[in-house]
Amino acid sequence: MKKLFLWLIDLVEVHFASIILFTLFLSMFLQVILRYVFNYPSPALFEISGYSFIWVVFLGAPLARRYRAHIRFNILYEKLPRKAQLVIELIMDIIFNVGMFIALFPVLENFGWYKFLRSDVLRIPWTYLILCFPIFIFLILLHNSVWIYRGLKELITGKASEMEEKPWE
Repeated sequence: MKKLFLWLIDLVEVHFASIILFTLFLSMFLQVILRYVFNYPSPALFEISGYSFIWVVFLGAPLARRYRAHIRFNILYEKLPRKAQLVIELIMDIIFNVGMFIALFPVLENFGWYKFLRSDVLRIPWTYLILCFPIFIFLILLHNSVWIYRGLKELITGKASEMEEKPWE
């Protein structure tokens, strides 16, 4: 069950995001070719690149959170003892989870309303275009909860849990 769950998370965070990133690069490449070689700008490709960029950002952030790969300002943090670092991480993760959980309800409440709005050129319902935001919130909540569990476990037992290997290393 755990392997299936991790496979589904990888499917969304890694593989689907890679396809979206490829779509972003391809649409931008084709925009440049059409605009500067054929003197024919494509509003459809511009819209595809904009929405695919949004999807890549909102799928990439949880992946970075999963591996604690976000940029940190930790000059003072690293000078603290490990228990103090754990307490700070736990407090920040809990505050962030509460904020994401609070944000989830208005997002889901207004989500159905977006089916009436459509993108300007391709006429895609906004429901599909902003579906990345509830997925983002769910994945962030999931990864933060895992880090809260690991932090509590390390704080209680004194043993650090093993991290997953980063796929890009």
